[in-house]
Amino acid sequence: MPNLYNYSFCEDSQFYYFITKNNIEYRVAFIIDETFSAVSGLEINNIFQIIIEKANFDETEKLDILVSATIKVIISSFFENSQNSIIYVCDDKDKKSQKRFNVFNRWYQKSGLIKTITKVDNIIICQTENENFSIYSSLLYHQDNQNKDTILEVYNTIQEILNDK
Repeated sequence: MPNLYNYSFCEDSQFYYFITKNNIEYRVAFIIDETFSAVSGLEINNIFQIIIEKANFDETEKLDILVSATIKVIISSFFENSQNSIIYVCDDKDKKSQKRFNVFNRWYQKSGLIKTITKVDNIIICQTENENFSIYSSLLYHQDNQNKDTILEVYNTIQEILNDK
């Protein structure tokens, strides 16, 4: 296992953060996501949206394996509660959502979490009057999650629900 960056949890902002050797600050947050409950009408707890961001948005950084290793440890500790699930939605403000989606897929494949954490992808095509656009998303859940069947069923119907509205 490679070394990790020292990370801390900020109580006020509710996110983990660490600073890389190139002085880039990363933040990882788990925000309660009530989308599944809202669209299904069921009370589905322990679903969080994960947000991974650089505080210095415009700075580019060379590949740094310690970043992915540190994020892996943070996510692994999150899944110590096997009933937790994560939804990862790629932001497209800068038109790089597909690139982020691909990076996240590569990270997961190399993370070693595959043995206990299942990842399901869903590229949601949203239709509006003026255009169609894609939302790249992934769902991660622990294999021992008691609600995994319900969570999967709702996750797989989100596109239909969004387009109906």
